[in-house]
Amino acid sequence: MEENTIRSAARAFSLLETLAERGEMGVTELSVAVCLNKTTVFRQIGALISMGYVKKNAETDKYRLTFKLLELAGNLLTQIDMRMIARPHLVNLAATSGETVHLVQRDGAHIVYIDKVEPTVNSVRMVSRVGYRQPVYCTAVGKVILADLSDQEIEEVWNVSSIHSLTEHTIVDFDQFMIEIHEIRRRGYALDREENEIGVCCIAVSLNQYTGIANHAISVSFPKSRITSERIEITANALLDIKSKL
Repeated sequence: MEENTIRSAARAFSLLETLAERGEMGVTELSVAVCLNKTTVFRQIGALISMGYVKKNAETDKYRLTFKLLELAGNLLTQIDMRMIARPHLVNLAATSGETVHLVQRDGAHIVYIDKVEPTVNSVRMVSRVGYRQPVYCTAVGKVILADLSDQEIEEVWNVSSIHSLTEHTIVDFDQFMIEIHEIRRRGYALDREENEIGVCCIAVSLNQYTGIANHAISVSFPKSRITSERIEITANALLDIKSKL
């Protein structure tokens, strides 16, 4: 009995996967594709129709998937917690770099810190805290998230932001800001050279969601005295490696 149940489920999923890959198909086509006789395919398709996963096109007499699978996927995606997924990587990066690591989420024209990991030694004291908000235009995490948007979308964010200098290094000219954005796109990561806080520099990469849109970013913060070209390269590579895994 159990073997029959497993076999039936396997056949049903095989049909779903085939329809997802190839699109609308008839019983004969499905029979050949999944190596089952037409009677079995017809019975399985009937069950999938009754459950709402497949529907018949009355004009072509063929079958296609409904959007119910998307509902299942949507329910799963709402349960994904970027903080939980990224946390082990943040802890490891803080330990290997000896610096403070942040995870942020974009909220309109701002970023919000949703996680922070400080190393046990060698750390610069950061004013940031979980829940802390900062403008996107003057932070490495904000700039790298914006770099994944279109130029028009970036301009829209810029226009609703209260642009002002937080330090003498803050970029407050839009044309200059876009030059910075294009450089971020070219190298794959963003730098903040005391644009937000004197004495503190940051390196950041964006994290793409299932939609392909970046809404999160990870950064490593350094005191200016400890940042070198070599450390930038090493840290950027470590961040890009994390990005590829998330």
